[in-house]
Amino acid sequence: MKKPIIKDIILSLLAVVMVLAFFTLTRESGNYIGKNYFDSDGFKIEVSNFESSIVSLILAVPEKEEMKKNITVTAEEIDEHRYQFGSLQEQLDSITAQYEARTDEASIAERNKKMEDITKNFENNEYVADKVRMEKEKLVDEYFQALEASKNEFLNYNDEFIYSLKNTETGEKFNNGDLDTKLAYKKEYSSKSTYLKGNVINENTENSSYLQNLVGYSFPKFEGTIAIPEASIINGDRADNYQYFKKEERFFYGILILGVLATIAFIVLWKKDKVHFQHEEGKRKYHRLPIDVQWVLFFASIFIVFIATNELRMSILHYGGFDIPIFTLLLAVFLTALAFYQWQWIKGSFEDIDWSKSLLYSWFKSLEGLFLKRTIGMQTLIMLTVIFLWGFGTMMVFWQPAVLLLWIPATIFIGIPILVFLLARMSYLNRIIMKTEEMARGVIGNEIEVRGKSPIAEHAANLNGLRNRIKSSHSEQAKSERLKTELITNVSHDLRTPLTSIITYTDLLKNPSITDEERASYIAILDKKSMRLKTLIEDLFEVSKMTTGNIELDKRKVDLTQLLQQAIAEHQEDIDKSGLDYRVVIGTKPIMSYVDGQKWWRVLDNLIINTLKYALPNTRVYINLDQMDGEAVFVIKNIAKYELGNDVNELTERFKRADTSRHTEGSGLGLAIAQSIVDLHGGSLQMEVDGDLFKVTVKIAVIV
Repeated sequence: MKKPIIKDIILSLLAVVMVLAFFTLTRESGNYIGKNYFDSDGFKIEVSNFESSIVSLILAVPEKEEMKKNITVTAEEIDEHRYQFGSLQEQLDSITAQYEARTDEASIAERNKKMEDITKNFENNEYVADKVRMEKEKLVDEYFQALEASKNEFLNYNDEFIYSLKNTETGEKFNNGDLDTKLAYKKEYSSKSTYLKGNVINENTENSSYLQNLVGYSFPKFEGTIAIPEASIINGDRADNYQYFKKEERFFYGILILGVLATIAFIVLWKKDKVHFQHEEGKRKYHRLPIDVQWVLFFASIFIVFIATNELRMSILHYGGFDIPIFTLLLAVFLTALAFYQWQWIKGSFEDIDWSKSLLYSWFKSLEGLFLKRTIGMQTLIMLTVIFLWGFGTMMVFWQPAVLLLWIPATIFIGIPILVFLLARMSYLNRIIMKTEEMARGVIGNEIEVRGKSPIAEHAANLNGLRNRIKSSHSEQAKSERLKTELITNVSHDLRTPLTSIITYTDLLKNPSITDEERASYIAILDKKSMRLKTLIEDLFEVSKMTTGNIELDKRKVDLTQLLQQAIAEHQEDIDKSGLDYRVVIGTKPIMSYVDGQKWWRVLDNLIINTLKYALPNTRVYINLDQMDGEAVFVIKNIAKYELGNDVNELTERFKRADTSRHTEGSGLGLAIAQSIVDLHGGSLQMEVDGDLFKVTVKIAVIV
């Protein structure tokens, strides 16, 4: 097994070398075959830069004073300078404001001088013209300063060039170096070949376009010779560039020779053994992929091999010789082997290609449903087309601003209305989907709004019909199942304790040897536990009926103030014994509301009992009833005896008690009953916990 794998790796490596040689030949042959260093692109660019700079820096530098003499000042420039900071009064007011807080003599003198200068600007055109002329002369001075720096840089960088040139118009000659020495490179300029030409203004400096106007567009012509001595190629700074080129040249021919040898070796090894790149397990897994995915992977492997091999070429020729990136080489070899394997797997299945199993075919089939409802498909295509054209038009505006004349009205009258219409349809569809998801979760909710006669509206109407059928056929069953589930889930814990006690003491009573005193004690315990069990069951059924809505309210006009006073009076004896300090703020003004008096009294009773059971001894309990914004607001606050936790909503669950250890008496249904009664009345009961502070707020609409 190892030998075929090693053979495949060797063949893949040889293939990479062949591709490397092919890229090197096709892309680099123009730089090395029949060429020398002076024919290279790098040297040609260097000569071109030399030619474009020497005229403006050395051969035809204009006279500074002549340029200054050509400076002119127009009336428009005078007005522009005069009004650049506003009118005369605006400029004077600005100066006055700047020096308003400065009262020393020097500041006053400085202010007066500036104001006098501004006034002269508006009185004397020649005065302004002189200032504009000075600014332009400053630009000329700055140009020549920059030119001197560029000249020094040019001479330092091109110090190996020697030349003998003559201006064909003036006859002025320029010489640098001895052309009689042995030369490595030489270029002639004459009427027979071409003249050396260039602009007298260096275009790389700032304000070159303005300075060009001072000397005119002059492009003098020069004839003569530029050259590079052979000594600079051997020992000078250019020797490194020359040797680098020669090294690249050797690498170029070396890669070609290596490519020829790799091609020969590849052919010999391939013919020697006809079994190559076979892997049955890989073939089986590969053919599980869609056919078009197989072809994409095959061509992607080849493409990456080409990229990696080209990177190898750049690394060998231009980035340090044989400092080959190992990862790139390994990646190229691996993907080449993978491409060979894929070719072997693919070519054997040409006759059995089943395009119906392709990914594109499955995508096409999935899109067929787009036009089952033709209007939906057309609306989708229209929206995509509008978005595409809109984006294309926006891009064209940046490329050709004139398109804006068509783009703006098309956007206002076509693009935006169509998009708003289609987005409104999508919004409507989203609402229907959300309603459908709610129905799937068992939440019937309200009917879906039916808008118009579109396919989406038809779907909404169908869902409404389904909703009504579900609601009518399963409403009672759902209520019954929910009640049964809640009974089974919540009743087990709190019923088990008294029931266990009843069973235990019943067994003890069966013992004939117990005394009469023990028997009476056991019977008393049985009576207490039986009453406890009875209370739990009664409370459980009461809260279950309230939750399912199977209870009728006898609503009447009731004074909530009086009802609360009665509830507190009912528990006054227990309050006195509790050791708690109740702070009650009720007021005497009646607060009237339509409620079931008996049920609402139960709410108040349960909340007061809750404080008696779970308030920390020797603390205060605050009870407040007031009327605000058309609602009666009842608030009761206390410090909890037990740690309540973070989720206060759990306290309204059935059998949920703050006393998690069950040391206190009660069914654990008090807050659940209160919550259900308040909900049935259309009010709100809100609980808040801040550390150990427990607060309940009950709100109900009042009669105005």
